[in-house]
Amino acid sequence: MKKDKIFSKYLHYCPVCGNYVVKPWFTKDYAGLQFKVDKCCACGSGYINPQPPEEYLQSLYSCIGHGSKSFTSLKDVIASEAEFPNSTVDAKRMVTYAKKVLGTKKEDYWKALDIGSGYGLFSRAALDQGFKVVAVNPAITENSIFKELNGFDPIPLFFEEIDFGDEKFDLVILSQVLEHILDPLEVLIKVRNLLEPGGVVAIAVPNVDAILIKILKSKSTFLGLPEHLFHFSRRGLGAILQRAGLNMIHHVYYSRIPYFTLSNKFNLHGISRKSMNLFVKVLQWPPLLLANLFGYGLYQNVWAIRIQ
Repeated sequence: MKKDKIFSKYLHYCPVCGNYVVKPWFTKDYAGLQFKVDKCCACGSGYINPQPPEEYLQSLYSCIGHGSKSFTSLKDVIASEAEFPNSTVDAKRMVTYAKKVLGTKKEDYWKALDIGSGYGLFSRAALDQGFKVVAVNPAITENSIFKELNGFDPIPLFFEEIDFGDEKFDLVILSQVLEHILDPLEVLIKVRNLLEPGGVVAIAVPNVDAILIKILKSKSTFLGLPEHLFHFSRRGLGAILQRAGLNMIHHVYYSRIPYFTLSNKFNLHGISRKSMNLFVKVLQWPPLLLANLFGYGLYQNVWAIRIQ
């Protein structure tokens, strides 16, 4: 794809809250291209503007999903989670709270839809808590590991491409997905229409006000460009959910830095690696706790229910 065709759609308004007062935030170079990011003066959310076309994004996501680390086997996934519990922790938190909101179901099971299901750890958490799960994920490499973990195949398409007919779900999981979508409002409206009355959508996204962005600004790799098209604030999440017919009922900030960050840098193994991992785990806890308390946490979890 030619460079002059990469960016074609310029937005004169904030696609998160709809406000027309926006300002340039920063620019960042990637693979010979310059990505410009604007920030909304009303909700504080950021977004790439102009946007790249869908074909460009599909070329990024079709192999290893939404920018996640590429593993070659389920053994690698399990080993990574054992050294640094990450997705397993998030999955349990998101599904557990959603189940609390749903309460007791009269039928035999709840139904969950896992969008951008990755290696299957969120689907696994839902299965373990009594949900019947449908998963959607276009990344072929991830899907083979997903099947090995969960015993069934995800639908190998982008969520926007799928017609679910009259099928409804009690829970929809969107973990680290919404920031990768060209039109998050359209996707959330579709999610709303797929929810049963009283159904819950559980969302995880990076925080636009994360302490790493505050300190490093455009130099921060936490911005995740170009895969991260959007950088949501708490206010922005509330606004876009409301516009989609969903009501935010709970929000939390959470933060953690991979325990093996320094171990990898210094190529440590064995006891030295375990000791360094423990050191990083303990050292990061107080400052990241404070960051969460003051709204500068690295990530956000939000749960919302369908507005009747």
